[in-house]
Amino acid sequence: MRLYSMQEKKAHVEHAKTYVMEGKGTYSSYAREAGVPRTTFHKWLHDLLPDGVKKPRTQNPENGIIKLGKPMTHDAGSGKFMVDYYGSRIEVGTTQDLVELLKGIRKASAT
Repeated sequence: MRLYSMQEKKAHVEHAKTYVMEGKGTYSSYAREAGVPRTTFHKWLHDLLPDGVKKPRTQNPENGIIKLGKPMTHDAGSGKFMVDYYGSRIEVGTTQDLVELLKGIRKASAT
């Protein structure tokens, strides 16, 4: 097992932030390419980034789609679920509500 100096850890974290911001991949894919165990790398991220390791949500230039993440079930009985969008949680009750939300997001992101 290799031991990394604090300077090496900080350098890897900074390179990973740039890697993710440029849309080249995820923190996990950076760790894999750098040869650092994923769990070790995520511990460094947790320790060295006070705001956490949230990937910035950016528009995919290839297809114009904004990455939202997965909807989370809010209340299984009501069929409603939550959509996380830029740190905001939006409750959606029907499929049509979801479609309207996504259309609105796409329209807003195009301006």
